[in-house]
Amino acid sequence: MELRKCIVLGASGYLGLHLANYLHSKGVLVDCYDYNVKDTLTSIACNAIDVNDVDSLKKIDWNVDAVFHFAGLTGTHASFDNYVDYVRVNEIGLLNVLNAIKNSGSKPRFILPSTRLVYKGNEAPLKEDAPKEAKTIYAANKIAGELMIEAFSNMFEMDYTIFRICVPYGNKFGSSYSYGTIGFFIKQSKEIGAIRLFGDGELRRTFTHVDDLCKQFFIVSQLDTSRNQAFNTAGETFSLKDVASLVARKYDARLEFVQWPEKDLKIESGHTVFNSEKIESIMSESLECNLVSWINELKT
Repeated sequence: MELRKCIVLGASGYLGLHLANYLHSKGVLVDCYDYNVKDTLTSIACNAIDVNDVDSLKKIDWNVDAVFHFAGLTGTHASFDNYVDYVRVNEIGLLNVLNAIKNSGSKPRFILPSTRLVYKGNEAPLKEDAPKEAKTIYAANKIAGELMIEAFSNMFEMDYTIFRICVPYGNKFGSSYSYGTIGFFIKQSKEIGAIRLFGDGELRRTFTHVDDLCKQFFIVSQLDTSRNQAFNTAGETFSLKDVASLVARKYDARLEFVQWPEKDLKIESGHTVFNSEKIESIMSESLECNLVSWINELKT
């Protein structure tokens, strides 16, 4: 499948925004939609859409090569406090989109980002068939979403590809250097001169620059070998302590080790390192970004 025209749902979010602009840079025609249309540093227009408004979904022209479904709510503790919204957007909204595509008669490849949080933590690198668990409503949403797509594919012959993401970093839009874990480390370094780590900080993660994530989405989603498959995204493995130390050195901050708060310990999955042999075996290009170099090149 050659990707010439696509739809990005959730195009104002962190991943959706970067993906839409990456695809545009590759010459792909991109139709962007989001519930919250933001004024971003990009020339690509974004249209307002609500995945829970079935009538508005009927107005979208689904006759494209791929639909990247990046619309949704993220968060761990927040998913318990706002479980109705999380189920409504992340599950019912997803079903609404799948049903709209099915009813349109079009057959785009459906691309879904998933998360490391669907896995049960393990000392060994995790393959795609590793045991799953849900310690938060958000993780349960993602597991359910993967199963819903498989069900639609089986019943209505809708092709899909799922990409499980561990820890993304980097940011080309807005004032912050990064998103999530590393963004939090940078923020703490600047504001309080210290990075606080729970426990000994030795938990390991797979870190991937957002540009390299977009590259994997773009290349792999076009391949016949990725049809109806789930992939761990490739990246570099570090402990949280290793990454925090690099950031602290850059900003002349210190590390502080604190006891795990009970509520955070209850949802912690342990080591989450991806075995990415499956996706690397079909990638035609290598990843470009190096976390150590990226941190060293940050402006202080």
